[in-house]
Amino acid sequence: MQKLDAALKQFVEQQDLYNEAYGLFRQHDLRPREQPYQPEVDKRIPLSPELMYLYTHYEMRDVKAEGTLKMKSAAVEIGDAALLSFVAPEHLHRQQQGYRWIGRNEPYVESPSWKANHVVIANFNDDPLIVDTNEVNSPVYAAFEGGEPRRIADSLSDLFAALAILIEAAHSYGGEVKDEETYETKPEYLEHVEPLLVDLLGAEYTAHLVEYLSLR
Repeated sequence: MQKLDAALKQFVEQQDLYNEAYGLFRQHDLRPREQPYQPEVDKRIPLSPELMYLYTHYEMRDVKAEGTLKMKSAAVEIGDAALLSFVAPEHLHRQQQGYRWIGRNEPYVESPSWKANHVVIANFNDDPLIVDTNEVNSPVYAAFEGGEPRRIADSLSDLFAALAILIEAAHSYGGEVKDEETYETKPEYLEHVEPLLVDLLGAEYTAHLVEYLSLR
């Protein structure tokens, strides 16, 4: 888990630097725990070793969700371009509704077209970010606009390393990643991040990630 641990530390460092300067959501982030904690996860949700490490060692903090029915999650800002919500482990079952479990009311039924080993851990604009819990290193997929999931990273560690790259660059651009008039991503931002992402993820997965986050 050394690679994942290093990627998570890099991600938290960049998240904290960005949030201190430009963040919109206070006490609504991903934090390292002081002591490992056994997460409360519905027994029907499969957890890979990497996901177990994430939920054991990191907390999805959301003070506004405390004492409410709101699904607790951590907000991850990539400048003014994207906001991802990483759900807390105790709400993973609710996060799978509409994907693995379908139906309007309880009891929900399992979707015949959804792989049970695919676990939705986050979303962006209601599009899911998915971990394949059966594959080595927990590769990550994204599905958008109702399409089939496409791989964006070969491992959970690569995902967090990629997010750290995107957030660090957003910080260097003062949090302003989008053009105010066209709301297109600034070309100089993409020219900054895409070579770094290609080195990490490869060209195909970089293209999928950039499309998922509506950066292109």
